[in-house]
Amino acid sequence: MIFKPQPWMTSAPIKRLFEAVPHAQRTLRFVGGCVRDALIGKPVQDIDLATSYKPEEITKFLEKKDIKVIPTGIAHGTIMAVLEGQGFEITTLRRDEETDGRHAIVAFTDSWEEDAARRDFTFNALYLSQNGEIYDPWNGVQDLHDGIVRFIGDPNARIQEDYLRILRYFRFYARFSKQAPGPGTLKALTENRQGLEDISGERIRSELLRLLTHEDPRNSLQFMATTGVLEILTHQKTVPDCLRILIDLEHQFNLPPCPLTRLYNLINQDKTTLDWILERYKFSNKESKWLLKLESLMSHHKEPLAIILHFQGKEHTLAWFLSKTAHEQKGLDKDILQTILDWVHTPFPITGQDLLNEGIKPGPDLGKELKKRERQWILDNFNG
Repeated sequence: MIFKPQPWMTSAPIKRLFEAVPHAQRTLRFVGGCVRDALIGKPVQDIDLATSYKPEEITKFLEKKDIKVIPTGIAHGTIMAVLEGQGFEITTLRRDEETDGRHAIVAFTDSWEEDAARRDFTFNALYLSQNGEIYDPWNGVQDLHDGIVRFIGDPNARIQEDYLRILRYFRFYARFSKQAPGPGTLKALTENRQGLEDISGERIRSELLRLLTHEDPRNSLQFMATTGVLEILTHQKTVPDCLRILIDLEHQFNLPPCPLTRLYNLINQDKTTLDWILERYKFSNKESKWLLKLESLMSHHKEPLAIILHFQGKEHTLAWFLSKTAHEQKGLDKDILQTILDWVHTPFPITGQDLLNEGIKPGPDLGKELKKRERQWILDNFNG
């Protein structure tokens, strides 16, 4: 099969890269997501490549042509070529020597078939030469066209090589699938779900948030519930109604998905579960504070909308309003939504120095008076 070369395949940096590698049409190929996305007309983001040369060989070829090389993952056969400010990861073909469900010990190979066999899904084992020739050893192009997320070979074997592939399956299902998982796949996902308990929190958090950025992950989440994976990850046996309603509201009013807001509703707005996932999945301080602030707003905030907007900002106010509406399962107030979306922060024009100039003495009373005036200023000037 020949794929008509696209601009990203023939850019000046890519041309220079291929020209630097001997016999590049058969020793260097695009691989993975860039090939998959290009085939279905999606924008190509990161451009990754695979090579039959060993890391030291590909490094020598590139440096000979004055191409900067960074050994980003040299132990696993990956280097980064930097051209005109762009980085391109190039990984030597590999085969798995040993796996434990979390990590793999690999050996280099010159076999494209062996490299493809160690990958997760058929449409991620696609290789593309610069002239557009596709190498597709597992019928991934057809699966991509048919909307099938299919493990390469035996699903149990693929999952047990790296249990994170369970969550990757559901992420790709949300993005590409046009039909329900086959019974063999569901059985493998169900029987291996406990393996996720041994996967690092950072890896799970990344996959989970990426899943929640998709336009509509509800079908995927439903299958996660069916297989028991959702309960392992979030302590929820079913997909909460508040999440389903939240996504309906996003679609109805053309609002971009916020994965953290969705996550909060995926755990059914439960404080105990929130504390657990923040610790288990090693959320960053910024993400943790964001989620805890949303929880605080939901649990305790009874302030007027003007006060919430001014002190919490548009992003948190929108998350609070949508989550509150989803929880109460009532119609959304369009006027309030529009007020939040149109709101622009205006700084409070009075400072502590202004109060000192009025003769108010320094101390606790000055701070109290400043807060009192700020609240009144907000209410007097709010146009919602």
